[in-house]
Amino acid sequence: MGALQLARGPLTEDELDAWYALPEDHPADTAWVRGSFIATLDGRATGPDGRSGGLNEGSEGDHAAFEAGRRWAEAVVVGAGTARAEGYPPLEGCLLVVVTRSGDVPASLHDHPDVLVVGGDGEDVGPERVLAAIRDRGLHRVVVEGGPALFGPWVAAGAVDELCVTVRPVLAGGEAPSLVPADVQLPQLVGEATHLIEWDGDLLLRTRLR
Repeated sequence: MGALQLARGPLTEDELDAWYALPEDHPADTAWVRGSFIATLDGRATGPDGRSGGLNEGSEGDHAAFEAGRRWAEAVVVGAGTARAEGYPPLEGCLLVVVTRSGDVPASLHDHPDVLVVGGDGEDVGPERVLAAIRDRGLHRVVVEGGPALFGPWVAAGAVDELCVTVRPVLAGGEAPSLVPADVQLPQLVGEATHLIEWDGDLLLRTRLR
């Protein structure tokens, strides 16, 4: 294992872009899949309103890291339910990939040149199918933003290279979903923490999963 890199926020955009850069040992022309989430101390991935946005209010560090992840990404993957709940618009500078089994996608995302809809035929849409569609576009830097129902099967399939998560110092309790839903069976998985920023009490952790 390499040494854990530590920093204290705030960091500038340039510092964050360097912090979240592609690992030096990974070829730039092959896919790198990064999960990007916010969570409470007890692992909940949404606030009381059922949205991840309910957790990051007032978190300057999470907003900054989130934007750094978007600048890094060539493709951002979300489930259609998350796109509806969080009000996703088409993104600037990267492809928005919406995963749907039913084909129920927000009208604002239909027929947009920077939006790719994968699925809609009633069949399960696994990571292999999504990554193949992204690869066909010649894209390699992939960020999966959720929600947990989408992310869990990606982890179980071994399709996620690293997880970037902001841990907020709060306890949520209740029935909000965790990063990986309880019904998703995972192999024993031990990640390697590579980067950690403390930013106004929040912990911004970057962990390599494979």
